[in-house]
Amino acid sequence: MKTKILSLIAIVSVSFALSAQAQQNTPVEEGVSAPIKSVPNLGSFEADYTYSPFKINGKDMNIQQVNGNLTLPLYSKMQNGKVDFLLAGVGYSGLFLSGMGNQFGGNNFHAISVPITFQKAFSPKYALLISAVPTLSSDLKDISGDDMLYTGVAMLKIRSSAKFTYSLGVVYSKQFFGSVLVPVFGIDWNISDKLSLSGTLPVSEKLNYKLSQKSNLGFSGDFGIGGGTYRLSKKMNSDYFQAQQFKASLYYNYALAKNFSVEISAGYNVVQKLDLYDKDQKVNWVPFNNLDKRGAPLTELKKTGVAVSTGINYRF
Repeated sequence: MKTKILSLIAIVSVSFALSAQAQQNTPVEEGVSAPIKSVPNLGSFEADYTYSPFKINGKDMNIQQVNGNLTLPLYSKMQNGKVDFLLAGVGYSGLFLSGMGNQFGGNNFHAISVPITFQKAFSPKYALLISAVPTLSSDLKDISGDDMLYTGVAMLKIRSSAKFTYSLGVVYSKQFFGSVLVPVFGIDWNISDKLSLSGTLPVSEKLNYKLSQKSNLGFSGDFGIGGGTYRLSKKMNSDYFQAQQFKASLYYNYALAKNFSVEISAGYNVVQKLDLYDKDQKVNWVPFNNLDKRGAPLTELKKTGVAVSTGINYRF
């Protein structure tokens, strides 16, 4: 059961993160009759690096992750408090293992995605958000259609007030171990002028406190940091590697310029689990079928530990 829950959380966080930029609040001008094109700050570039060291039997090991995401607005319009847009982007996530030998069939794993997100606002209160995220996820030693994963997200956004927006939806994801269908709940709540809560509960959440016009301090909880599945090469029997993590951390964000910020964080991986599975270890339709029915992994590593991160964010 624990494996099932962690896998679900990892999947949702990875897929939803790629469309999360589209869910951030955009400017809303009530009573504006003339349409405003090129809505600002829908485009973004983000990059971050995470280092997670730990020891097993006195041996030093670590997991390093590099992420980069570019989102480009292809179309946007704002009129009478309604915001429509079409976004396209490209994302990369690299997961690198050190000190573990070749027990997982390799040490370098890569995911390249091309998210496409569309929002249609029916009124200032209601909007439909749809996102499709095809992803190539493997060790890149041989590349084929077998490396592809597919994720789709549909969310109904409800703006109940100027300070509170929530979303209800569903995520479908085709993974190497089977298909996944799970509900998701998003929230964007300005609790006060300085304090806000946002995220996809309970998958990932961020409590942010505004220290000044340029700096923010907060707490974040993220399932699936570096989480995901990766297909190995045919020399490794096309087995798949799975990484699952849950990190709780404190962060500090500072705006170097109006739309450019840097962030550092330090936290702890309460859960950190690496598994190698045979390509035929699959189930149908999670969560209706328990992932534990796949059987024991070929190789497994469990070890909690600290994690430190640094990143940049530019919006345009």
